[in-house]
Amino acid sequence: MPHSQDATLDNRLSSAMDGELNELEQAEVDALLADDPQACAAQDELRRGSDFGSQAFAEVLREPVPLTLVRNIKTATPPRKAVRLPQAQSPTLPFKPTRRQAIAACALLVLAAGGIGYMIGSRPQMQTFADLAMPVTSGWLEDIATHHRVFSRQTEHLVEVPASDSPHLVDWLMATTGVSFRVPDLSAEKLEFLGGRLFSAAGKPVGQLVYRDEDGSIISICFARNLIGNDQNLAEQIRDDIGLIGWHRDQTDYVLTGPSADATLDSIAAKIAGQI
Repeated sequence: MPHSQDATLDNRLSSAMDGELNELEQAEVDALLADDPQACAAQDELRRGSDFGSQAFAEVLREPVPLTLVRNIKTATPPRKAVRLPQAQSPTLPFKPTRRQAIAACALLVLAAGGIGYMIGSRPQMQTFADLAMPVTSGWLEDIATHHRVFSRQTEHLVEVPASDSPHLVDWLMATTGVSFRVPDLSAEKLEFLGGRLFSAAGKPVGQLVYRDEDGSIISICFARNLIGNDQNLAEQIRDDIGLIGWHRDQTDYVLTGPSADATLDSIAAKIAGQI
């Protein structure tokens, strides 16, 4: 059966190309290739097919992650927590308080309730953790997302102060925003520092450092002074096609903005938090 023989030959040649044959089987294949032109042609065809498949797979790996997939991953519902099954109840001993015990218990409850009510009514109004948390309000993030969407499309006027004048840029933004910072070196992430600019978000001055990746996409760091709030770790949000990763440290709000389909924004933000 020629078809069965061809399939067997292809399997043997494929195994030889993948290095899966032992010495005896490899010697048989080498002898077959030396004497059979059809076997040589079949091997060449298999090699071309393998090279084509490798190139096609490499092209797929170089394609950007679809925006829809990124959104679905980032907005996926978290898994349900494990539910503890009810355990068999241990037998309880019956307890029947006496009249004197019941009166004493009621008196204690009345005194405890009165003390708690007095403390709540007499203490001053206290701020909760939510009141002190980083003000990543919708207005703050919406202003930054809107600004990024507009300025990132610029070409000739992408920054106000270029990277070539970094000392002046740092002095200017520090004096205007009140934030002490260093320009992070993101060359290892293949990001080119272009310069910076100043804008307003949520009614306060915001400094911005602008970078560009190998694909031409703009990634920027925004920061503003915020005296109220405790240090907070990275928190990510998405505004349409723009990803925003914010954190709060040393009385300063930081937001990293870039394409929401960029899977490296988290690692870039973590590195910036350790340098800026």
